[in-house]
Amino acid sequence: MKLRLAVLPLSLLAACAQTSHSSSTHSSQPREVATQPAPQQELSGPRQYDLWRLQRWLDEDGNPPARDALHRARVEAKANADFWDMTDGGGIGRFGWTELGPDNIGGRTRSLVIHPTITSRMWAGSVGGGIWRSDNSGASWYPLDDWMGNLAIGCLTMDPNSTSVMYAGTGEGFGNFDAIRGEGIWKTTDGGTTWLQLASTVNFGSINRIVVSPVNSDLVIASTRWGIRRSTDGGTTWTTVRSGNSLQVIIDPNNSNNYLAHVSETGTHRVVRSTDAGVNWTNATTGLNSNPGRIELCYAPSVSNRVYASTSFSSTSGNPPVTTTVAQFWRSTDGGVTWTQRTATNLSSGQIWYNNALWVDPTNSSRVIVGMTRVFRTTDGGTNFTVISNGGMNASTPHSDVHFFRADPGYNGTTNKTLYVCTDGGCYRTTDITTATTSSGWTRRDGNYRTVQYHGTDGHSTGRVAGGTQDNGTLTLNSGSLNATLTAGADGGYTQIDPTDPNFIWGETQNLGVHRSTDGGLTSSGMTSGLADAAAATRCTNFIAPLVLSPFNSNILYAGGCSLWRCSNAKAASPTWTNIKASVGSNISAIAVSSNSSNVVWIGHNNGRVYRTTNALSATPTWTTVDDNGTSNPLPGRAITRILIDRTNNSRVYVCLGGFSGTNVQRTTDNGVTFADVTGFGTTGLPSAPVYGIAQHPTLNGRYYVGTEVGVFGTSDDCATWSTTNDGPADVSCIEVSFLHGSSTLLTGTHGRGMWTTTIHEPSVSDIGAGCAGTNGTPSLAATDPRIGLSVTITANNLVPNQPVWLGQGQSSSSWFGNLLPADLTAFGAPGCFLRIRPDIVRDGFSDGWGNFSGELPIAANTSLLGRIFYLQLFPGDLAANAFGRTASNALQMVIGH
Repeated sequence: MKLRLAVLPLSLLAACAQTSHSSSTHSSQPREVATQPAPQQELSGPRQYDLWRLQRWLDEDGNPPARDALHRARVEAKANADFWDMTDGGGIGRFGWTELGPDNIGGRTRSLVIHPTITSRMWAGSVGGGIWRSDNSGASWYPLDDWMGNLAIGCLTMDPNSTSVMYAGTGEGFGNFDAIRGEGIWKTTDGGTTWLQLASTVNFGSINRIVVSPVNSDLVIASTRWGIRRSTDGGTTWTTVRSGNSLQVIIDPNNSNNYLAHVSETGTHRVVRSTDAGVNWTNATTGLNSNPGRIELCYAPSVSNRVYASTSFSSTSGNPPVTTTVAQFWRSTDGGVTWTQRTATNLSSGQIWYNNALWVDPTNSSRVIVGMTRVFRTTDGGTNFTVISNGGMNASTPHSDVHFFRADPGYNGTTNKTLYVCTDGGCYRTTDITTATTSSGWTRRDGNYRTVQYHGTDGHSTGRVAGGTQDNGTLTLNSGSLNATLTAGADGGYTQIDPTDPNFIWGETQNLGVHRSTDGGLTSSGMTSGLADAAAATRCTNFIAPLVLSPFNSNILYAGGCSLWRCSNAKAASPTWTNIKASVGSNISAIAVSSNSSNVVWIGHNNGRVYRTTNALSATPTWTTVDDNGTSNPLPGRAITRILIDRTNNSRVYVCLGGFSGTNVQRTTDNGVTFADVTGFGTTGLPSAPVYGIAQHPTLNGRYYVGTEVGVFGTSDDCATWSTTNDGPADVSCIEVSFLHGSSTLLTGTHGRGMWTTTIHEPSVSDIGAGCAGTNGTPSLAATDPRIGLSVTITANNLVPNQPVWLGQGQSSSSWFGNLLPADLTAFGAPGCFLRIRPDIVRDGFSDGWGNFSGELPIAANTSLLGRIFYLQLFPGDLAANAFGRTASNALQMVIGH
């Protein structure tokens, strides 16, 4: 029989209404990606980062993943989320995630669309965080769909004939491997409310630009990694009209039949041209330098056939040879057929392959804005340039690394001179592009634009969290605020907070540039003296190198370059470093320190090698080989991304790996002699994707959490099954997972959607006292785990058939109106029976004809209920049992969780 009026009491709801993967030896020798440049030719930051990230994607043979590898991993992650639906075995249920932002700094953005008539409405495409909308000219933003299927938005385009239709191209094809792979084009026909993937575009690779004909909405042309594609039916079907990697396509604003595009074929960059609306393409007469790099194009709307181009040029000279890359500026007056260099001197930009943007004033063809690492303005068509933004982090002028310009639709060169700039640090705006300078005229437009790309994070139970980010430095946030403080600049990496004093924060810039803050992140200073691998002349590190504080002793810090380095006085006024393990020819990629001893340390390398020691504090530690890719080879030969030593047993260790494989979490219980794959199987297992982080619950056994390329997963059954959620950091690369020191709150840093936390609340049901015997035996009460957003199923048996029952529900098992519980019911004619809970609410029902009872208690989907406790006890009718005519069941304590 069903319980009547089955709801939780108002007092409680005050705030709300397998085939296993084989574990075998691996004989293949993984290939090391060269992440350090020669001293004579230093790689730019984005390129070094690309190589580091690529290392974590390679398989055992050094091969990059298949084109559909990321798509398959996402499909597997979605299947897992659908399987668990609203129940999460790891305690990270769908209603528990909280965004930490930051709200005052945005992440890399390559596209911006503005409504032509409602100009305060705009859409931005984050390269790792999806599509965002603003209704107040960028003062604040909100995401449209975190489960869109791919959050790597490389370009956005609105149909010029219909504001309801937009196209979003996924993937970033500009040479930076930190870019998330593209999975085709998404389209909306309702102004961005819903987005659907165009099935025929799934294998296009990165979608770099999309244009829609101003005279025919069905005609769409896309520049993609695998050629220029053309559709005549609004994106349903496509034809490849030009081969090569195309980074841009544009339409002549004065003749809709004319198109220009960039293509790169076998390493040669060129401009191609169409005069028949994209059907046929021909190479433009070069005119550009003999071997240009990436080419960015822009028509001058006010002068027919005038086109500008910015491109790179590399020259090598000297002994030893040094290669220098500069930016050049060109102009065509015949629609892109021939070109003339305009700059008297080259513009300085060492990474124009990564950031290159152009905008021509529609009212003045001589005024052109060029975006590289800085923003340049020319008023004479490119003969002379003025720097109008020096970049910088968390500054009022545009961040360095400029990717896109968009003018206000009402721009007229006189009363409206508003231009928006998209950068590695979010969006900026000037209301007068003719007068903006390096010190005035700019404002940030990325409030609540939570798209920062993290490389490492850490946090404390006080609410202080910190993390290193892509090109936005190391950021610190404090409890109660989502606005970040810039602790250190450049590219940030691993971050460590002292568990005993959160004023001490250690972080790093790229290539192990270790720094320390002693004032909670307000300021920091470098601490690389003696850390030879981080020296500019050596630079023997991964771009993002491991930096780990001993959880046992916060004075001890370990850093990994070619060698392993130990700082035994990390809190001293003048910290010192000691080399405690020589290079093995592959950079260190992971470090783990036991929570029980600073002497117990494991390290992993890019090429899959693993070593351990039990005397890391000695002058010359003794290292034991776990895996050397040779005689000892128990692990897959992929990059080691993270290692975890169990908090209760130093012989129990988890090793996480890169690559799009289904065996990326390996466990040893015998100190590295043997390993077993613990990724689970099928729908309840981990997806075939790189695993970047792993954390163990500080108190609950069998609970582990991993951050993967496709989200966060948890297990509460010691890795037998894994589950993810339908809320929180979805469809995004999760680089780090850890618990806030001194708490059960899980922190994750994502590569595109900022930081998130969730407090782990496992639901539980436990007996708190026995019942008393009746005619059919002792009534037995049971209930399913109480989870927010779901109903608790209550069952009971050993009852007298077809008799009334009372279900008591309350918030205490200790007292009732000043009387201690349990209370003996002998005085009521029920000897041996006890009232064990405070009956705040009593509901009635009936047992069925077999002496059973069932009922449902819905729990609201409100996170304020997490961790709340309530109690249940049943009092079945049993006229033959005693004078009271009722017996009592056992009582239950219910703890609400995810």
